[in-house]
Amino acid sequence: MENDYEAPFRRYQRLDALADKADKDHERALQFRDEIAGECKLVTSNYILDELYTLLLMNVGFQPTVNYKEKVDILMAEHVLDVVWIDQDFAKRSWDVFEQYNVDKQWSFTDCTSYVVMKEFGIMEVFAFDHHFEQMGFILLPCQ
Repeated sequence: MENDYEAPFRRYQRLDALADKADKDHERALQFRDEIAGECKLVTSNYILDELYTLLLMNVGFQPTVNYKEKVDILMAEHVLDVVWIDQDFAKRSWDVFEQYNVDKQWSFTDCTSYVVMKEFGIMEVFAFDHHFEQMGFILLPCQ
């Protein structure tokens, strides 16, 4: 995978909001998706996809989750979306971040894996509303 991403690192909140019409941010997520279509490479991790599929299953049900995964698979096949797999090295570095910063914060372990991936690939923008990413020094998109 190339190391020159100039794109939002996609987070499950926005992926979830795109798929779940009942999500309070659904319309904003759709608008932002349309604005960035074809303009940048999208990056996520297998941990984010795990959270996404679990949330979708709980919020919209089995078949819509399966349908959405098929759309994600197409994005991957068309090289619009890259998935970084959290291996042992990423997990170790993520745990180090978890221990270092959670003395006074509440970053999930998955947030910490995203932090490590984003730092590794020089990604500064994140497609999310999660304030933890602002704490981490990243730029939230769409802008609040």
